[in-house]
Amino acid sequence: MQRPWSRSRPRPDDWGVVLPPWWRRRRSRVVAVVVALAVLAGGLYWLLRPDPPKPVADTSCATGVERVGGVCVGVTDGSYVFDKKNLGSLFAKIRQENTAVEAQSTKSDRPNSRVSVVYLMSMVPGEKDSNTPDSVRHEIQGAYTAQMEANRSNKYGDLPKIKLLLAHIGNGAAQASATLEQIRLRTPKDRIVAVAGLGTSTDATEGLIRRITAEKKPPEGSTEKPAVPGLDLGAVGSVLTADTLSGVPGLVRVAPVNSDEAFAAAAFLQQKEYAKKRVLVVQDKRKDDQYTKTLGDRFLAAFPKNRLAAAEPEMYDSSRAGVATAFKTRMSTICAAKPDVIYFAGRGIDLPRFLAPLKDRPCAKDRQVLVISGDDASQTAQAAGFQDIKDTLRHGNVRLVYTGLAHPGSWTLRPDAYGGPALSSFGPGGRFRTSFKGEALDDGQAIMGHDAVLTAVAGIRLAAANSETNGTVTGSDVIQIWGSLSGTEAVHGASGVISFKNDGSPEQKAIPIIEIDASGTVHTLAVSARGGKPLT
Repeated sequence: MQRPWSRSRPRPDDWGVVLPPWWRRRRSRVVAVVVALAVLAGGLYWLLRPDPPKPVADTSCATGVERVGGVCVGVTDGSYVFDKKNLGSLFAKIRQENTAVEAQSTKSDRPNSRVSVVYLMSMVPGEKDSNTPDSVRHEIQGAYTAQMEANRSNKYGDLPKIKLLLAHIGNGAAQASATLEQIRLRTPKDRIVAVAGLGTSTDATEGLIRRITAEKKPPEGSTEKPAVPGLDLGAVGSVLTADTLSGVPGLVRVAPVNSDEAFAAAAFLQQKEYAKKRVLVVQDKRKDDQYTKTLGDRFLAAFPKNRLAAAEPEMYDSSRAGVATAFKTRMSTICAAKPDVIYFAGRGIDLPRFLAPLKDRPCAKDRQVLVISGDDASQTAQAAGFQDIKDTLRHGNVRLVYTGLAHPGSWTLRPDAYGGPALSSFGPGGRFRTSFKGEALDDGQAIMGHDAVLTAVAGIRLAAANSETNGTVTGSDVIQIWGSLSGTEAVHGASGVISFKNDGSPEQKAIPIIEIDASGTVHTLAVSARGGKPLT
């Protein structure tokens, strides 16, 4: 009979081997250490483990529109509205027409019955932008008017039909790049061939245009590799006037360049009433604004030096704070120059800041001062501070005149410069008047937006007529055709005859000389051009 094991005797292990007491004690310690290490490792894992990947935030605002820097930017057919209060009903009209074009294209047996034009700009202007919400709305209203006339009348041919897409570039480089990427992605499906509008004359705008018009890949044999592939689309500027944009490949502009505006202003100041008046130039020296720089420089080149009240312009910098203070402190300097006329080479947003202290100038209030500026002054009637302008015009013995881009008062002053079917679109019973009752044309934005899209349509349909591939049109085809829109193929816009020179700027474009009076009323004084006479 086997005796039971006593506690005093060694116990065999699982294999029947008897372990001495010292080994059993060591094994217990090893097990304890292993358990402790396991607990420690588990604790360290939970302490030091990497954070689980966070779910990617949905940046999509709608198809073709994404949120960048807190702002929804990109491209829409009108189904997404960037500013519902200002643009909601207008976008609904554009979407309705785009839907109709799509439906008609689906039924058509023609493979190339429609193309798209993108209207691109900052559609929600900030406080520092020279554009206003009203001017943005007016410009797109004009673009829609041209789309409807191209699709629903026989004024400008009939094919291909035009979809009008709307692109908001925001207010920064990342937002603009995201918008261009959306245009690139949508180009094949929507058959995008041109981009119109394009904003104002700044360095950022030039960079944007060069990316729009550049080829998708370098020409064969080229060793250069672009940092960002181009979109290879035609570009039409609506209100771009800086001379520095002349010759940008693939770009044409329906607005006269600043040198033409300067010559028109100089010609106006040669009239008998002003022939002996002394002129002082006040110029914005902001480095990235091509509009203000070329406006002042070109006026100084066009105007007789012996009539300048000072050899150098009085400068300010709108990129810095305290612009109003700068103007106020310079009134004594301006008084010392004793000008009869001040040529203001600045943005319209700065005009109220300049005119308010001019009203209270410490000199010669009994002598009237004429302030003359460039086309950006058209924005002042809708901007904050317009009351300051009216107060100055009413009580400061000051007149305000500017060289505009378009105004309905021009049509009766120089009917020979404004012939063609476009005028009927803006007349009584015309498409603009019936579509947008109560909207004004005084700032010229609707007319310029219309003419930009009309020019795109003219180029597209001329390219389609000349196509050897059953009417197929590409962005490259449109760029190639720009040079043909001159002479007998010139575009007869509501802003005048648009005949392009080799550098993409219009030749002898009509320039209305416009006055804003003390009541805020805008009216045309005369119509001029480089050389004095616009194309007819």
